[in-house]
Amino acid sequence: MRKLIVICSVLLATVGCAQKEATVQSPAAVQAPSMTEIAEANPTYWGYIDYLWAKNGESFSEDAFAAYLADWLTEADATNVPYNSFGYVPVTPNEDFDGVWAVAWKSKALRDEAWKNWMANESTEKLTSTHSATINLGGENYENVFGFYAFRPREMSNPWISEIGPDQTPYNVDIQFCNFNDGQGFDQLKDVVAAEFSPWLDAYDKKHPAASYNFSIEVPANADATFDYIWKNIHRNTLQANEGNAAWAETGGDIQAKFDAVAVCQPPGRFAGYSFRDDEEA
Repeated sequence: MRKLIVICSVLLATVGCAQKEATVQSPAAVQAPSMTEIAEANPTYWGYIDYLWAKNGESFSEDAFAAYLADWLTEADATNVPYNSFGYVPVTPNEDFDGVWAVAWKSKALRDEAWKNWMANESTEKLTSTHSATINLGGENYENVFGFYAFRPREMSNPWISEIGPDQTPYNVDIQFCNFNDGQGFDQLKDVVAAEFSPWLDAYDKKHPAASYNFSIEVPANADATFDYIWKNIHRNTLQANEGNAAWAETGGDIQAKFDAVAVCQPPGRFAGYSFRDDEEA
């Protein structure tokens, strides 16, 4: 409930959390909007993402993975729900997973429909029967599947067309887990982004027209999560990420202090990003 109240107070000034009624209703008659309704009404809402921890099996190899991916895409397409999918491989090995597999939909309803069809098609069972020693996604009982509402307040500068296939050059993703300080929330975060960070990015883009950057603020669907949001920096490659980070360290200190006043974020984890499905309609 705390997370719902925080999001409501922040993200959606445009809907006013359904409080601007012409007539006063009794508390029992007023139903608070759901977390999904609040998120999807926000103009910066990008979509709903499921992240699945991936554990490599004893027969994992590039060829085995390519075969698994081809069959996974066949099963995902069979849900008849538009989606995008991508994967993150940690640059520094992680004891919890070998990679993170992501599937994104435009809405939570589409996500639920896709999972319903996936289960009805027994897609996991089909993949396991053929690729049992290659990779496991999401745990034995889907305990390692984590849902997020994703928000992207800014269009990507100099967007690129995602490469698909085994020879693609990975893009760079830096992820931080963040918790708000006392008395702070998405209102304050939004203010720093709009008043400070976006102008800094505009100035950086003018000096570096080849740079390709975007960021994503993602709120866990699980209200019991131990963090309030993740901040994700997305660059076309590691070189651009390092150049951008160096420029931020040189000139973004005052803005970083304002971010720090809003939330405490863990040091970023770096990932190599790969596109599995890039559907413009999804």
